[in-house]
Amino acid sequence: MSTKNDKIFILLEDDTEILGNGQGHVLYRQYLPVVRYIELLKRHGAKSTFYIDMAHMLFLKENVHIKDFALQSELLEKTVLHILDNNMEVQLHLHSQWVNATVNNDRIQVTKKWNIGQLTADEQVRLFHDGLDCLRSIVQKTGKTNPLNSFKAGSWGLQPFNTLYSEFEKVGVKIVLGPIKGLKVPSLDFDYTEMESNRHPYYCDKVDINKIGSEKGPIIIPMTPTYLNWVDLIGYLIQLKYKGFVKRYDKELDLHIEGRNYKHFNPLSGKDKLNLSLRPFQTHLKINSQPFWYLKKTFKRAYKKVLESGQDFRLITIETHTKDFKNTFKDIDKFFNYLSENYVNIEFITPNELLLKIQENRLKPLLKK
Repeated sequence: MSTKNDKIFILLEDDTEILGNGQGHVLYRQYLPVVRYIELLKRHGAKSTFYIDMAHMLFLKENVHIKDFALQSELLEKTVLHILDNNMEVQLHLHSQWVNATVNNDRIQVTKKWNIGQLTADEQVRLFHDGLDCLRSIVQKTGKTNPLNSFKAGSWGLQPFNTLYSEFEKVGVKIVLGPIKGLKVPSLDFDYTEMESNRHPYYCDKVDINKIGSEKGPIIIPMTPTYLNWVDLIGYLIQLKYKGFVKRYDKELDLHIEGRNYKHFNPLSGKDKLNLSLRPFQTHLKINSQPFWYLKKTFKRAYKKVLESGQDFRLITIETHTKDFKNTFKDIDKFFNYLSENYVNIEFITPNELLLKIQENRLKPLLKK
């Protein structure tokens, strides 16, 4: 199916977090699935970069006197240490809805500001530096070399970007993930329909993250697009309905009662839209709780497009969410086995290794002249 001359690099990146609405427990949504996932990765000779939601960690540390938040804080740190001890990479992830979150009547209440760009400039700066410092302090305990030079936006939200652009330049954050060509969520005030590159990395404009910049600064790594055709989509919807009917909901995973803010406000509702075309469901490569056939088909389509792109440096980004892996590890195992048996030309890469490729001029992010 492939040859070694058709080298394609895969940036496998995990959003290491609990649920966006504040539900979930670190033990069940982060520590345990991460431990099991790393075992799977090592068995297949793969590697991932884990983007740790440090906004949640800051919330836990600020509220150690409530519930078992002190224990969860300790478990989250152990998660990071375990990742590093197994020679995987960690980078910074921030979900801004944790800023000013509260606990009322035993319920966690996150805010509606799921896009970090909706915070004030001061709040953005404080959250970014506090989160970075907290993650750096954990990394330093291991003595491992793991430069923190990459950022993944919570809920894919990064507009407006000018404040973070300046802060990233100050501390050396070079690789930025999150934007998805065509994604628009009005309730979160971000719109990526005008992205000028939907696959290849690019130096972004200081004012408009959608545009290719004229100066070298933070580099946007677009999420790799893919799609479902009508047959796939119908089969997937039937499978979801069946799973919803027979599934026993894993309430033990989410010890904290759901807050009313999420019942009546889902800022990401409508982000995935259907259209009347041969490709009715446009999405990006991801591994959440999808079945093996979904992972296989969506990867195969994205791989073909990247291979045909004509780029000297071919890159595929796969987003994962270990928080959703509990019942699908067998499917994920089959998917990695499928990759190893059918694609001899793929190589897993981390943000730090990507930066080395850029320094060697092997990867040339787009730049306007």
